[in-house]
Amino acid sequence: MTRPPVPETVPASLPREDRHPGGPLSFLRPALRGGAGPGGLQLLAGWLAFSLSTSVLWAMHLRSLTGWSALPSYWGEMLTARDLWELAVNGGLAQRWTGPWTPLAAGAALVWFLWSGWRHQAAAAGLPGRLGPWLWGLADALAIGAVPLGILAGLLLWGLGRLGGTGVQALGWLDWVGSGLVRLAFGSALVVQWWLCRLDRAARRSGFRMGSWRRLAAHLGLCFLRFWTWPGQWLGLVLAGVLVRGGLSFAALALGWRLGGASIPRVWVCLLLDLAAVAANAWLLGWFLRLAGMFMRPEGVAGNEGKGAVPAELAVVENANAGIMP
Repeated sequence: MTRPPVPETVPASLPREDRHPGGPLSFLRPALRGGAGPGGLQLLAGWLAFSLSTSVLWAMHLRSLTGWSALPSYWGEMLTARDLWELAVNGGLAQRWTGPWTPLAAGAALVWFLWSGWRHQAAAAGLPGRLGPWLWGLADALAIGAVPLGILAGLLLWGLGRLGGTGVQALGWLDWVGSGLVRLAFGSALVVQWWLCRLDRAARRSGFRMGSWRRLAAHLGLCFLRFWTWPGQWLGLVLAGVLVRGGLSFAALALGWRLGGASIPRVWVCLLLDLAAVAANAWLLGWFLRLAGMFMRPEGVAGNEGKGAVPAELAVVENANAGIMP
């Protein structure tokens, strides 16, 4: 008995537009749960390692540069603007900004954080977190997201520049602050497009073309529409995330600056404030990761968060494509 040919179509278990009438905002409340599991804790550990490795190693680098002079060289002592100028010009900071170990440690911790975030997000979608979709999804995001997001960011930067060039002080501040936020939002929005692309790839066949050029085109079109059907919601979430995470970090820095480091307890308070801000930012990132995972979850895997199981309908299609009858 001959096996009927499998049609060259998108698997039926992939998300359909009618499953998301409210857009990504409809998954805000369901995505609140899941941050205390093993995946969420590993995500937190990766973000803490990245933040602490860069901060501590750079602080040790600054301390090593102050050893040649009478500048403050003890933990908790405050550096003035003149001290920083002395470090940059006469202390060698301008030639050695980071030291040899800071970039290496930061790079390793960042890879750990990104990989643990992908595993956590794939578990929220009920999909296996494989290396192939993680890497190819980044290439997809650059192909379909860099140009439209770059055009939008460029128009916003041009408009802010025109406002800042009017000579009005308030508009100048708006240009300075807004330009930084636009650049951060552009990077975050491109990361969101990466999330959507890698999640859709994880629900399909492996390989760059996923079996055929037609499947690849369908995948790219679906991921593009998943973002640009609700651009206001995605960009609003991105901008809110940038503002909240930046606000928490700035608040910890401002409180630590006001407290100073005149005593060891104050130094520990500053460190604890920084750790609290880092942990809160990691939880917010995990919340956003779970939201995107639930948004792109294939049909038939509701309630499988954290198991990493492939949906049954998709497994049947993949087996049929491979020539294996169920």
